Amino acid sequence: MVRTVKVCRIQLAPKKKTRVLVHLEDADEPLEVALDVVEQSGIHVGDELTTEILERLREDDSKWLARQAALHLLSYRPRAEHELRVRLRSKGFHENSVESCLRLLEEQGFLDDHAFACAHVRSRIRLKVRGRARLAQELRQKGVSAEVVDRAIDEVFDDEETSEEELARDAARQWVTRQNPSFVTALVGTDPGPYREKVRRRLHGFLSRRGFRSDAVRAGIAEAEVLVRDSVDGPAG
Repeated sequence: MVRTVKVCRIQLAPKKKTRVLVHLEDADEPLEVALDVVEQSGIHVGDELTTEILERLREDDSKWLARQAALHLLSYRPRAEHELRVRLRSKGFHENSVESCLRLLEEQGFLDDHAFACAHVRSRIRLKVRGRARLAQELRQKGVSAEVVDRAIDEVFDDEETSEEELARDAARQWVTRQNPSFVTALVGTDPGPYREKVRRRLHGFLSRRGFRSDAVRAGIAEAEVLVRDSVDGPAG
């Protein structure tokens, strides 16, 4: 014989508009679950609930709580799927609840690693110029797959009509404007001694740390030399 328990009363939880208390016959404490979960379950006062139904209510409530926590995190900023998974697990949600939540958010358009990666790349190249290697590293650290990373970088570079070399030139121009004029003038000095090499190494390191590959670094250094030369001699022509 299947054991059942009767629903004696259903009431809103005090100070929690989205939660309800389901009072069960002979239970010391009511079962607290989301109002949405109760409405979707279709249970009413007087219903006889089996152990299986009660367990499903708890599982559905856990999934609901995970989704609310995920939406709260997403309200601050977009997140990659892996990052969101880690944050939800750190909050103590069971793996099944977390995965169910992520799939639902994906279906509803709240979670999209490709869109996230594109937004990240676009923000970086507009505000904090970075090379491909640095962009890829940042996204991989957030758990975005290599395939999605490469596709997002290519797509954004095409949309923005730019290239890594052009971004390196932009970064080099910004670097030059922040330096002491007497320091960067050595870039185009006639003396190829250690002081000139020091300036070049400094600029090379700056561009490399920002993830620019060798061809882009060379393009950036060449751009810096043109900019400095123009400031010293005046634009050609």
